[in-house]
Amino acid sequence: MKALIDADIFQWEFGDATDSEYKTLPWPLVQSRVQGRIDKIMEATGADEYQIYLTSDDKSNFRYDIATIKPYKGHRTGDKPHWYTHIRNFLIDHRGAIEVHGMEADDAMAIEQYQTAIRNGYGGETDCWGDTVICSRDKDLHMVPGWHYGWSAGKQKEKEMWWQDEVSGLHCFYCQLLTGDSVDNIPGLHLVGKSSKLLTHVRSFSDEYDMYSYVLEQYRLRFGTYAEQFLIENARLLWMLREEGELWEPPTMK
Repeated sequence: MKALIDADIFQWEFGDATDSEYKTLPWPLVQSRVQGRIDKIMEATGADEYQIYLTSDDKSNFRYDIATIKPYKGHRTGDKPHWYTHIRNFLIDHRGAIEVHGMEADDAMAIEQYQTAIRNGYGGETDCWGDTVICSRDKDLHMVPGWHYGWSAGKQKEKEMWWQDEVSGLHCFYCQLLTGDSVDNIPGLHLVGKSSKLLTHVRSFSDEYDMYSYVLEQYRLRFGTYAEQFLIENARLLWMLREEGELWEPPTMK
């Protein structure tokens, strides 16, 4: 089993770590905490190898170019954490982290998990997904089929290793099209939250075209003639890639 580790989170989780008097921790202690997190992930997943992923800071991510409704991540203007660069350099120089360009670390992890299953002969069989586990606390990755693990941090509890099938992954994606993603500045439909009956309705479908048609109908009620344009843009911003260079397209009726 290979752990695919989302280390973008590490830079923010540990970058401003403080002691009991709220003083910034010295670098050796921060480094120890980062390594401890890697060790914990390996123990929790039972993985015997890992690959760490980091999104490059050059803003080459394709999403910046296709976002027209709102600037992608446009509200992120604050300073980076104190040890941000140290953590990044430690992971790249000493733990073999891959710095991802042109897309996000999340995409690279999704591609690795999906393409590994394809190489194993995936055609609907669950046993083809057993070689990798996506390790992250980012809900965006829940749309990716296969094994997942999420460590605890702050108020977020540990999410023990769990399995996501294709249909449930699509439910996550189409529900996000309704709720949007405030973290990345991607708008959804006004006042559609986690408890919305619209999300329950999406989860009642087992066919992707039905999910798409229902969400498009909700977009039309809100955006009129711009509905399809807005839905496609949001979908391309939210979708976790399954192969490099992919650009999400609406499903067709079977």
